[in-house]
Amino acid sequence: MKSPERETELDAVLELIANAVVLVDARARIRLWNAAAESILGWSTTDALGRDVLETAIAPDSHKTARDLLTRIASNGTWEGTVPLRRKNGESVLCAVRARALRAPDTGRKPTGEVLVVFAEMNTDRPVRTIGGSAEEERAALLRAERAARAELEHVRDRLAYVVHASSRLASSLDIGMTMETVGELVVPRFGALCVIDLWDGRRLDRVYVRDADPTRQPLVERVRKLGGFQRDDDPSLRAVFTGRPAVVTTTDPETAAQMYDDPQARAIVAEAARGGGFVAVPLITRGRVIGVLTLLGPGHAYGRELAPGEDLAVLEQIATRAAQSIENARLFDAERRLARNLQDSERRQRRAALTLQRSLLPAWTHPPGDLEVATRYFPGAEEAEVGGDWYDVIPVGPGRTALVIGDVMGRGLRAATFMGQVRTAVRAYARQDMRPKEILGLVDGVVTDLGEAEIVTCVYAVFDNARGTLTYASAGHLPLLTVDKAGRARRLDHQAGLPLGVGATSAPEHVVSLPRETMVAFYTDGLVEHRQRDVDAGIDALVDALAKASGTLEGLCDQVVDALRPPMGYDDDVALLLARARLDT
Repeated sequence: MKSPERETELDAVLELIANAVVLVDARARIRLWNAAAESILGWSTTDALGRDVLETAIAPDSHKTARDLLTRIASNGTWEGTVPLRRKNGESVLCAVRARALRAPDTGRKPTGEVLVVFAEMNTDRPVRTIGGSAEEERAALLRAERAARAELEHVRDRLAYVVHASSRLASSLDIGMTMETVGELVVPRFGALCVIDLWDGRRLDRVYVRDADPTRQPLVERVRKLGGFQRDDDPSLRAVFTGRPAVVTTTDPETAAQMYDDPQARAIVAEAARGGGFVAVPLITRGRVIGVLTLLGPGHAYGRELAPGEDLAVLEQIATRAAQSIENARLFDAERRLARNLQDSERRQRRAALTLQRSLLPAWTHPPGDLEVATRYFPGAEEAEVGGDWYDVIPVGPGRTALVIGDVMGRGLRAATFMGQVRTAVRAYARQDMRPKEILGLVDGVVTDLGEAEIVTCVYAVFDNARGTLTYASAGHLPLLTVDKAGRARRLDHQAGLPLGVGATSAPEHVVSLPRETMVAFYTDGLVEHRQRDVDAGIDALVDALAKASGTLEGLCDQVVDALRPPMGYDDDVALLLARARLDT
């Protein structure tokens, strides 16, 4: 079974062939009948298919002779000669005929019983003898027919090669401007002296491209370009759009120009563009709809001679079809590219808004805590990543008591940043009441649930008591805290954590650890320790190692830690880091 692509190619070739092509099966039934056969004998393809070839194309008194000849051809090979064929209306037409038996594509190559017949109408001015005539007369007729067939075959090969070349060039372009230029280069000057492409929007034609074979006629090109959209309804270009069929005008006379434009000056421009000749308008059809029209004005030049309008119409229609497909694909690609660009711009604006909001909600350190030395870092992930809901806070809650908070809203973008702001505000409000950390988290859990956004939040709430040298904290599903003593030994506080906020009634266990004056505590979010090539546990181990190796001020420690854990391609998530230790001078 032939593929649809091969069937399409075969149909295109048969339409380009000027000679009649007929395929006859073993029962003498017609199985293939091209347009040239229809033109010569008058039988349409629909009427001819399935009919007996002898009853269709041979006079009744020659049926027996012709049937015997067809039987010999089917079994023995080929035959050439001149035969009087009968048209549908009963008239006789003398044709040069070549017939060949088809063979099976197996090893034996046995005849299939099918016969392929190619014939062309003979010039009746020349004396030609039919079957039964002298061998010399038949040889002369066959020689003329063979020469004509070879010339036609070369012509078909040239046109088919040009269609293939055009298809290849048009298929490689997804830029609308480049596609138009390619169409212009393909059709000018082969099919006309001046090319015009108008696109149809359902109401009017929009002139998008004009090209002339002569570069010195650029002023004319500009005048033709300005005529777009002013055609009358009976303009041949509009007729091509409305009917979906080519319109061929052999001569651009004043009457024809008057059908196209009301303005006499516009008519003069068209006459000048046509160079005294005619023009052809071919609709651009793709996916079953007309998207525009390709118009060629003036004579074309191919095969070493001047072509009349529409002379190579079959080839031009093939190119117009491929041009329509390429133009539509380029327009779709351009629309998708604009949509993607607009989406990227929107995402950038949303990212900037979320980042601005998030940074505005982080502590500005207008009144830094007196008992603690604190250093922090926050930055969003890679440029293509959306801003997350990470935050930290440092809140004085009483004499010698400071709350240290870090949290992460599980989400991205402006919504996560806004939700983070609401949660942070609630934490600060409850912190002023100087309650225990687990009580604070219980209250905040209720706030997260009441907001009804179906968000999940992890959070650590800790209170540093300077007088006692302790840190009391509770964790709602957040990563473990880390401490570094004065000898540089770092460890993780693997105490039990509660559920994240927003997943149900939170009852976070509360823990108390000693925090001597030279001991530092580290709060952080998952963006610092986790990325595509490293899981959380490995990242925490790397953070412990980085803290143990770091030295200097807290600000310097922050930079050293961030640099040590930075992935090769940069952080792909938000990073929040808070380091705190008791001031040595208190």
